[in-house]
Amino acid sequence: MRESGAAFFTSLTLHSLAMAFVVGINLAIAFRLVGFAPKLPIAPLTRFYPLHWYCAVLILVSGLALLLAYPAKALTNEVFYLKLTALSIGLLISKRFQYTLSNLPEDEPVQNDHKQLAYLSLVVWATTICAGRFLAYTHNVLLASRFY
Repeated sequence: MRESGAAFFTSLTLHSLAMAFVVGINLAIAFRLVGFAPKLPIAPLTRFYPLHWYCAVLILVSGLALLLAYPAKALTNEVFYLKLTALSIGLLISKRFQYTLSNLPEDEPVQNDHKQLAYLSLVVWATTICAGRFLAYTHNVLLASRFY
């Protein structure tokens, strides 16, 4: 993986595009829940969740490929674990929103707990994106072979 520029670039590109879909869908729903575009019904936004979960699987597969390319770089970096934690929390919030919002009547106001989770979702997804970007610059170890 590390020796093939095309394989690494493809994995990185797929990872980035899949993250864009997952984060974009979550941000759209979270912004709607916190009060942006209040006349936009929430239930139709939940139709994007199948695409969301396909892209989440693509994130997993491409992320594992990137991890295999430079395992020491990621596994010795605290920022990697921050990203995984934020991503996991974000996906759990997504699952909760998918479950609770899909049958929500159009005229029902947004519940306070949904609004609080939406704010948390915004923070978590911003953390995921920032931590992912910082991974390229915050490593102390690039290759485990430096110890041999």
